[in-house]
Amino acid sequence: MDNSVAKAAMSFNDMEVSAIGEVANITLGNAVTALSMLLHSDIDISTPFVEIKNKGDVVRTNPEKAVITRVDYVKGLDGYYLLFLKEEDVRIMTDLMMGSDGHGMFYEQEVSELHLSAVSESMNQMMGSAATAMGMMINKLVDISTPNTVMTDPGDYVNDSFPQDDRFVQISFKVQMGELISTHMTQLYPFRLAKAIADLFIVKKQSGDGEGPF
Repeated sequence: MDNSVAKAAMSFNDMEVSAIGEVANITLGNAVTALSMLLHSDIDISTPFVEIKNKGDVVRTNPEKAVITRVDYVKGLDGYYLLFLKEEDVRIMTDLMMGSDGHGMFYEQEVSELHLSAVSESMNQMMGSAATAMGMMINKLVDISTPNTVMTDPGDYVNDSFPQDDRFVQISFKVQMGELISTHMTQLYPFRLAKAIADLFIVKKQSGDGEGPF
């Protein structure tokens, strides 16, 4: 493969950028609806912001410990992605899931296995809904495994999780959860997976196929 072909293979054209943004907007909307029901709180998200980043940029711009959820695709797509959450947001979410007001004893505690388990459960509901929505958009049955959540250094986790990947699509969005949480969350897809999703979506959209995978 010559350099020009290799470069094209590792970049998005305008249509693909628009496609992955549209997919993210719809899937995250479904995910947030599920999370809102789980937390009994109104949640709003901004339009997702799509960036292409190399591994070095991802590592440098995420220097602090974070709660990271890994979501594996087990049907319809090949690969997995990461969702980055802030420690304080996780404590609030856990406290809400435990029936408190978001600033109770589970908010006051350090992030523990209980918090990570609660986040995994919320992400399971959230990303399960997102996967269903994505399946409708790319005309495939899409399913995920139970999410795995850890609190660790993002740079090390990215390096360990994606040893063969040097470029990523980063999707950032602002989350407003009532008056309790006003924050930014980030999804990280390996470039090859994000490009596959964008291309499948474009093919279905251009074909005018109104039929879903079900």
